[in-house]
Amino acid sequence: MRIVLANSAFHDAGGSETYLLTLGQNLVRLGHEVRVFAHTAGDAAEMARRSGIPVVTDTADLGDPAEAVVAQDGAVAYELAAAWPSVPQVFVCHSSLFDFQQPPLVPEYAAAVVVLNDRVRRRVEALNADLRVVRLRQPIDTQRFSPRSAPADQPRRALILSNYLSADLRAGLVQAWGSAGVEVVQVGGDAGRTATPEEAINEADIVVARGRAALEAMSCGRPTYVYDTWGGDGWITPDSYPGIEADGITGQSGGPKGSTASLLADLGAYDPEWGRLGRELVLAHHDARQHAADLLDVLRELAPTSRTTPTLESELSRQVALRWAAEGELFSIRAALQRAAEREQALAAQVAQLTESNRQTGEDVASLLDKVAELEQRDAHMRERREKYRRRIQRLKKQLAEAEDKADRSRWLRW
Repeated sequence: MRIVLANSAFHDAGGSETYLLTLGQNLVRLGHEVRVFAHTAGDAAEMARRSGIPVVTDTADLGDPAEAVVAQDGAVAYELAAAWPSVPQVFVCHSSLFDFQQPPLVPEYAAAVVVLNDRVRRRVEALNADLRVVRLRQPIDTQRFSPRSAPADQPRRALILSNYLSADLRAGLVQAWGSAGVEVVQVGGDAGRTATPEEAINEADIVVARGRAALEAMSCGRPTYVYDTWGGDGWITPDSYPGIEADGITGQSGGPKGSTASLLADLGAYDPEWGRLGRELVLAHHDARQHAADLLDVLRELAPTSRTTPTLESELSRQVALRWAAEGELFSIRAALQRAAEREQALAAQVAQLTESNRQTGEDVASLLDKVAELEQRDAHMRERREKYRRRIQRLKKQLAEAEDKADRSRWLRW
């Protein structure tokens, strides 16, 4: 099937951009011809191209009409509907907050609307339009976002993975958890974004996030704490997951969070086992491969006769693109292993330095103990001599008193 994925912006790796990239990669793996249409392109577009997915910014460059369109905002949805009026569209609605990301209300422009949580579903169903709504779940690339180590029994490092956490809430979290000995760092927002968040996630014991970022952290086997400008749901556990997921992991399904006492109490409840359990939840409910298959079911219902037969050239092109993407992933893994080896060498050098320092300290302590023993011996000798002098003084005093008494008696007899 020829599929065009569309989003107005495809530059920074935000939530809707990473969704589109993840979906596109998995559709290509299934043998489908995928293109991305966006008004602006940047880092996310480069990541798509490295995965063998062409990205164009002008409808004139799209070539032959697609057999289905997946759009994520109103601007591209209307633009592609005008360019290809007979091509069915599926609209993926990500937000209940931004009107720009709501589906077209004009009848038949969006043949189906996919929502990824119940909060957005309620918003879409409240629109003044007769829309077919399909509830799926956020897809996560569980191969890219996979554990590289286990979280520590006692947390040492927490990662804030957010573009939106306000400065005052961040300061409160840093102060509260920092007072308990946890280093708090951030990726996103003013701290700067990264194209490889999985590396920062795997270096932390706790990840503080919302939305897709929280699921990516869970997929990496990290205990995940939902806390952001819009609210805080606390730890994602097997018990809390259903309600938090249904609400879109927005931080708005629980009670108020943010006081120092509540942050410290939540930190005290930390359990590294939540990392493993979170990974299992993502594998069971958010695997991107299953999501791609589910979305294809919707597309095929809308375009049941559209099934482009791959040619030898198109299949070779797809395989080369997949090989290129795999080599890029392999290069990234090798680079990560090299960095890990360098960190291991640095830690080994620190251990050797500390061992030598401890040995020297041990020798210094032994020398000091010898000196203490010598001083104690000298002190005992001095006490012994003082005791001897004391007894001698007592004898002399007694002799003096006897002599004075004898002298007094002699004087009395003479009188």
